[in-house]
Amino acid sequence: MKKLLCIMLIFITMLGCGCIQKKVKPSTSRKYLVYNLGKLPSDLLMIDNDNIREKDLLLALFEGLVREDKDGKIVPAMAEKYETSKDKIEYTFKLRKNLHYSDGSEIKATDFVRLFHDILLEKENVFADQLYCIFGAKDFSSGKTGFDKVGIFAKDDLTLQIRLNSPNDYFVKTLSNPIFTLREDNLNMKNWKESYGEIQYSGPFIIKDVNKEGEITLVKNQKYWGSSKIVSNEMLFTSIDDEEKALADFETSGESDSSKIDILVSPPISEVSALTKEKKTEVKPTQSMYYLNFNLNSKATVDIDFRSAISSIIDRNLIIETVAEDLAVPTMSYTPFINSSDNSSKLIFNASRSKAKGKAYLRNSKYNKEQDLVMVYESENFDTKISNEIAKNIKEYLDLNVECIGYTKDELKKVLAKGEYDIVFSKNDEEYGDVYKFFSKWTANSKDNIYGYKSTDYDKAIATALNENNGSKKITIYNKAQGILAKDLPCIPVYIANTVICKKQNIKDIYTTKSGNLIFDYAYKDNNMVVK
Repeated sequence: MKKLLCIMLIFITMLGCGCIQKKVKPSTSRKYLVYNLGKLPSDLLMIDNDNIREKDLLLALFEGLVREDKDGKIVPAMAEKYETSKDKIEYTFKLRKNLHYSDGSEIKATDFVRLFHDILLEKENVFADQLYCIFGAKDFSSGKTGFDKVGIFAKDDLTLQIRLNSPNDYFVKTLSNPIFTLREDNLNMKNWKESYGEIQYSGPFIIKDVNKEGEITLVKNQKYWGSSKIVSNEMLFTSIDDEEKALADFETSGESDSSKIDILVSPPISEVSALTKEKKTEVKPTQSMYYLNFNLNSKATVDIDFRSAISSIIDRNLIIETVAEDLAVPTMSYTPFINSSDNSSKLIFNASRSKAKGKAYLRNSKYNKEQDLVMVYESENFDTKISNEIAKNIKEYLDLNVECIGYTKDELKKVLAKGEYDIVFSKNDEEYGDVYKFFSKWTANSKDNIYGYKSTDYDKAIATALNENNGSKKITIYNKAQGILAKDLPCIPVYIANTVICKKQNIKDIYTTKSGNLIFDYAYKDNNMVVK
């Protein structure tokens, strides 16, 4: 008996001293995941800018007719199915039965008619032209006609019809843009931080709270048609705009502290390699491309031989290796989409530089070598690093000085409008809609062609491509358009960006769209898994 009591006493003592540890998390451990959104959007309309991170919130709160699934395919969302007419001009969307907003009110086809009406009516809308393929949409947006002349109709409560000007293979993809998710255009949306409780949400989650620290508490929208498939009942989005601070919160292990971060996108460039080695990152390819655009109204860059010299010495591989290999891949064409068996018109840019060619082009140019080049860019961590690496290439291989100047997005627009630069390093996104839209931006009459590029042959090629309905013929024409751009060099493609996601091991089932948006429908925090 005494022996048994001694054994029990020893066992109790071991428990008290921690010699036997239970694999149980403390009761204070939070059950929900935390994602750092970054800077909070000014409103929930988001039609006056193209901030990709803000749209993560948009996709969590609202849904459209169609959406992109985890495999990158466009699938029905609020529309249960859709059909096209034989001439591929009229689309008929059949809505799911029993669709409701978060307040329980019914969603009907007229709600989508109102959505497109409001989007086209907004004067500061940078996405309106994506809907100009719809019959009458452009004239209504510019104030020339009434909305009754636009080809968007509610045939009945569950049937929406949209008529286009001509066949458009990219129309359904256009509708997957988060901008076209169903929401109201009202003061509640513009003052959402105070009025979040009055908003009618159509997506997987609703906002439960926005605190003074800028943290957004999201909870499952029980009225959402697919709520049974949404895994997390609650999530927290933080708004730490400082990359270093966000990473510090990600690296901390305080499971009981709700301010600590489980997921963030685009960590500081200097930390990417180390994070990758520690298996804390996921790299997702996107279709965002970065270019050097020349100001053809500048005395410095108007010379084609000078632009060819710059093009020859851009060492894409070295630039990306120097900054961070996971962040980008070099590109040898103007868009990621062109492909054709017609090799006669295939465009190829070298991933590495040719110093000899660069020097030869420079000798033939009329460039004043005593003049410094001015290269401008948007002041973001990645853009700053790349711009300075390109400037180093130009100095090392051509012995030319480059003054790199970073600006805020609004400041950069003003600088470009005034023409106070020689080269601009900038990004082009064509994730939704016509994947060849990049080429139309370089036509003489395009509002996006602020660089002074003019080519009659190029304009004719693009006009022909736009009117061509045969897919393979269209690609061949665009390849020829690429050849013209490659010869004239109004711009130089540099690389395709990747999305780098920092994610803790116990965060499961987040997927990413091709545009780089994070989808949280199936995401959850595995509380049975210990983070190493």
